[in-house]
Amino acid sequence: MSSIPLQYNLPYHPCLLPVNDNYLMIHRAIMECAWAGCETIWIVADPDIQPMFKKVIGDYVYDPVNYHRPMDPDRFAKRSMIPIYFTSIDIKNRNKRDSYGWSIIEGAYMAYRVSNQLSKWVVPSMYYVAFPWSLYPPEIVRQYRKPISTHKRFRITSQGEGIKQGKMLGFTFNEEDFINCRAWVRKEGTGRYVPGGKKNEEGIPRELLPPEERWSGRHFQLEDVFCQLGEDATTLDLPYYFDSTSFDGYRQWAESGVKIDKPVVERWIEPSKYKKSLLKFD
Repeated sequence: MSSIPLQYNLPYHPCLLPVNDNYLMIHRAIMECAWAGCETIWIVADPDIQPMFKKVIGDYVYDPVNYHRPMDPDRFAKRSMIPIYFTSIDIKNRNKRDSYGWSIIEGAYMAYRVSNQLSKWVVPSMYYVAFPWSLYPPEIVRQYRKPISTHKRFRITSQGEGIKQGKMLGFTFNEEDFINCRAWVRKEGTGRYVPGGKKNEEGIPRELLPPEERWSGRHFQLEDVFCQLGEDATTLDLPYYFDSTSFDGYRQWAESGVKIDKPVVERWIEPSKYKKSLLKFD
């Protein structure tokens, strides 16, 4: 939810628009990650909007797959919780590489960095990305949960087009993809100085680029940032695609009849234990 141009004029963030009763666009993206089998969920958001999202989202979400097992005598003990964490783009990359695609790279890096400091056994080998701006039922990834948990890539497409064509549909990438995409952005994006330009006596660059040509990486689109993703992937093709980064796209989804149901479990998301939630989850 960081560094993306939105075409709304609302008194609150568009991620808080509803897709069902007491079920918001940001909730839909979180549930997509839960259905996909993610062990942790990382939300990349600017610091000024994080407090609002923390109140609405809470601390963790229940895994919907093993939550509702009425015939299991030990069903309560087998319910697993998926913690939700917040991060933001590093200050050193603000106004330099802070494109929407780069925010995904930053989120994956923070997940890796924190996990690696805990133990090498919890370092993620695959990352799943869900967008709140693309509206489709999150439970459609349930049948692909097992391949998503392996080293095989997975992508949702619409009429054959997905993340590599700039569409904000769920996908996975591994450590190799992460390294390649990050390296491509750093290589292809300009900096402050002219590459191979004049240097002073100490060998420090001193020839500046024109202001409009500096830090071109902040203008990279999704298809640019993730052009280095591997081609081999399991795909789920949808017959529709609704881009809700504008109100017109949100209205198209509302008129389409594509229904996004609220989770049937009685308590699918847990409000924060430390701050009062804006929503009541009964």
